[in-house]
Amino acid sequence: MDANIALDKILKPKSLAVIGASTDPFKWGYMILNAIKQSGFEGPIYPINPKAEEILELPCYKSVKDAPGPVDMALVVVPARFVPSVFQDLADIGTKGAVVITSGFSEAGEDGKRLIAETIKIAEGHTRFIGPNCMGVTSSEAKLSALMIPFLHESGEVAFVSQSGGYGLQLYIRASSMGIGVGKFVSSGNESDLKGWNYLEYFGQDDDTKIIALYIEGLKNGRKWYEAAKEVTKTKPIVAIKVGVTEEGSKAAASHTGSIAGSDKVYDAAFKQAGVIRAYDSSEMFDYVKGLLYSPLPEGRNIAIVSNSGGVAVETADRLIQNGLKVPVFSEEAQAEIQELIPAFGNAKNPVDLTATLNMNSFLNVPDIVLKQPEIHGMITISLGTSIIKTMFPDVPDADLSGMYQWINSTLLKTYKKYDKPVIVIDPSADVAGESAKILEAQKVPVYITPERAADVMGVLYRRKQYLNKIGV
Repeated sequence: MDANIALDKILKPKSLAVIGASTDPFKWGYMILNAIKQSGFEGPIYPINPKAEEILELPCYKSVKDAPGPVDMALVVVPARFVPSVFQDLADIGTKGAVVITSGFSEAGEDGKRLIAETIKIAEGHTRFIGPNCMGVTSSEAKLSALMIPFLHESGEVAFVSQSGGYGLQLYIRASSMGIGVGKFVSSGNESDLKGWNYLEYFGQDDDTKIIALYIEGLKNGRKWYEAAKEVTKTKPIVAIKVGVTEEGSKAAASHTGSIAGSDKVYDAAFKQAGVIRAYDSSEMFDYVKGLLYSPLPEGRNIAIVSNSGGVAVETADRLIQNGLKVPVFSEEAQAEIQELIPAFGNAKNPVDLTATLNMNSFLNVPDIVLKQPEIHGMITISLGTSIIKTMFPDVPDADLSGMYQWINSTLLKTYKKYDKPVIVIDPSADVAGESAKILEAQKVPVYITPERAADVMGVLYRRKQYLNKIGV
């Protein structure tokens, strides 16, 4: 059966069954059923438990074959030894998609391998499935959180697929606090049936998905994954974390999901050839995703820096150069225009040093002079963030400062949006005093707390543009 049809049924179901639903609040069968109810899923929900009459005010059924209506997808949380018979029932009623939460298969020795082989044989041609040994799925569009907790992003243009279940779930939750909406999350587990390339092909064609984020422990068929990734990156960025880069990490991956980690150098080369953007930890992954989601791509490598701190300017310039970008000196005409707005002891060459005088005229107007220069392809600037404004006006109540945050950032946003060039903002205190950063990010201007993170994202945007130019897109 076509994987895309099955994934549509799993991520956009009209009805579903929880096979192995439990009355015990500490068991998966209860937690998933509870999460589905609380997330607001609007279709019929069928708890399957031969010993219970009702769970969470929903009538139970002894078998999925007893459900009174069609079952688009099933969540399977029964012990591994019962999974093959469950899939026979699903085949009999025509259910096309399933998510197998249950563990104890390929990662658990020969008996587990025999059980999953039997399951795949029964399911073939009838029911495609995610897992086993996974944490579930979410779909904002379907108002579906089929996880152990009832957490759901309200909306989002990112699809996140993670082979790690527990960590993937934590990253899904964290993304929300970082201003990144994950519209669809798949904990892919052992990938015994639906595999990495199936998810790439599906989300590559999904109109609601703009960026695909991946947490990879290993790939079952590297060639198919590579070909799928190479096709998808023509239209959508893929950002991937690949773990298991050491011998010890590879062994851990094998015991965790049964993945074969493979040579890290091979992965690195394949990623580069396929246009996949590699991140080395979750902070990098979400930094890159946010930058790609919010920013236009630079037409070239010339980047301007505008700062009220010489140290920040130097750090940013160093990191931009390390990313293969340039920090060119402005024309004499541009320098003269900037110099009129900054103190005589400031620097108008690039990086622009506004100095610590905090002159509002220079802070609000220099970015426009910089961005209008035709030879400049993007800008990194430091924000007059919430903590600085509070320091400038210590006696003003926070409530009264909100109008000032709004005015300063709204004025800057008009300039940032005036030119089709990436603008990235550094706000070192955004993680502890984030009011100003939230105003900027609400209008799709990304904010980072260090010069290095901001410059790395600009490097990612430039390399994405280089890749698209290379393949003629």
